[in-house]
Amino acid sequence: MSRQDWAITSMIAAVIAITDVAVIYVGVIQTGIVYWSIASVGIVTFFGMLIVSSYHARLKPSSRGTMRKSIAGSLISVYLIVLALGITGRFPNISDETLQTILEGFSMVIMTIIGFYFGSKGAAEVVAARKESKSQNQVRQDVGT
Repeated sequence: MSRQDWAITSMIAAVIAITDVAVIYVGVIQTGIVYWSIASVGIVTFFGMLIVSSYHARLKPSSRGTMRKSIAGSLISVYLIVLALGITGRFPNISDETLQTILEGFSMVIMTIIGFYFGSKGAAEVVAARKESKSQNQVRQDVGT
């Protein structure tokens, strides 16, 4: 990837980050609409990650997993925001017990997403290696007969 491609990717990422920060600032600090701002950050991050992943897939046609990257990125960003807002006590009208339950459930979802994200890549590599091994064995058997 060229220097110009990295510059474009960095500009897209900066726009996404600035938009996310602006949504949090307006939603949480200015208006107090916490829940809508969290959902908005998830949506903005999802589509931003989809744009960045699609841009990279255009440069490298064999690239796969743009949707997986977008989902993982948006869920992790929303998780970090929920965690930060929970720690700072910015959630209105919610008890500590309810917040703890939400954070525990969300943590389990994030762990599952990350496990499947990295696990699926590993499984795909193992399957590809087995197919390669079987095809090499088939060639050896054909040559030997």
